[in-house]
Amino acid sequence: MLISASYICPKRGLAGLEPPEPVTLGRAAKVAKAIGLERLLIPVLEEALSGMIRAKIAFLDGLVEALDQIDEAGTTAWFIAPAQRVLGLDWVAPQMVGGFRDPSAEPVFVDGKVRHLPRLDLWADPSLIQKRIKTFRELLSAVCGHPGLTGWLILDRALEWVRPDAWEADWVLKSFLGEIRDQDERATIYMGIGWQELLEPEMVRALSKQVDGLRLSGLEAWSPNFRKPPHGMDDLMAAAYLGTLCQWLLDRPTEVEVGWALADRTGDPEEMLAAGERLGKQALGGVNWVSLADPAPGLRQEPPWVMAPGLERVGLVDQGLEPKAWVEPWIKQVRAAASEAKVVHFIDVDPQEYMDDPQMHLSRLWNHFLEFE
Repeated sequence: MLISASYICPKRGLAGLEPPEPVTLGRAAKVAKAIGLERLLIPVLEEALSGMIRAKIAFLDGLVEALDQIDEAGTTAWFIAPAQRVLGLDWVAPQMVGGFRDPSAEPVFVDGKVRHLPRLDLWADPSLIQKRIKTFRELLSAVCGHPGLTGWLILDRALEWVRPDAWEADWVLKSFLGEIRDQDERATIYMGIGWQELLEPEMVRALSKQVDGLRLSGLEAWSPNFRKPPHGMDDLMAAAYLGTLCQWLLDRPTEVEVGWALADRTGDPEEMLAAGERLGKQALGGVNWVSLADPAPGLRQEPPWVMAPGLERVGLVDQGLEPKAWVEPWIKQVRAAASEAKVVHFIDVDPQEYMDDPQMHLSRLWNHFLEFE
């Protein structure tokens, strides 16, 4: 099981549309390797690649410098590109939203601030799709072939933006995959989905056959249909369950995003270890912690950290890049459990039975999963 973390620069953040500060990233990459992480996931915002040519070139140069730092630290990176939902907030380019404020619209970060703007159906606009593919191609041309870059997480949570038709999603996915394969045949490619796709799995079941694996996220929002687990680490237990279900149903290695529970409370070390052991035993493709580092104090009132209480403390390391006391034992526990992984057999239906009524089975099998503790 591969254990990784997403990297949001604790010095620059995301709101300035800048690449990670290289010295800080170099230190963070060394710390990440020392505590047992095998990879960093770096979100690349589409808006940062959609501006004036000079700003775009500077941003791309900064990404190359970031990869240099990661490679020098002896670890590797994947890019999340285009990154959409980062720490619970959608980050979009101006062409993806309407120009008039809509108080009922979900918040998005665009044009320098969080705004409530209507979402446009990007799937139905061929000219917009071609523009996005061109922007993605420019990113690939700048970074492909760098030894520090070994994979891509593409179209992360894109199916949730405006729900596409299956043929629209298939065409866009094929386009992104083709661009990567043209420039790097060896790269590993995952697609990012929210766990809610398991309630309507037909589309993602067809799409997932084209990628090497899936990254399952979305545990910032807990389903009201799930009863709470008997101890505090809700998202670790839910990730173990949902990741196993996703891997079984879609027949693809599945990495799960975890760490949201720390926004609500300080993790109890014993509960963390117990939940980490259960997570490791599920034989998942990987575990990705939602954020490596806590932000500097000056960033805590900026997006995304200002959007919800506690987001500034979900990192594995503090603002000084020192690992938190529970982190290394937890990583060792997950890895030790994964080395002897025996999936808990709580699933008592076949895939077609699940597909016939996913809403009922998702909730029912969660109860089974908890009973197998």
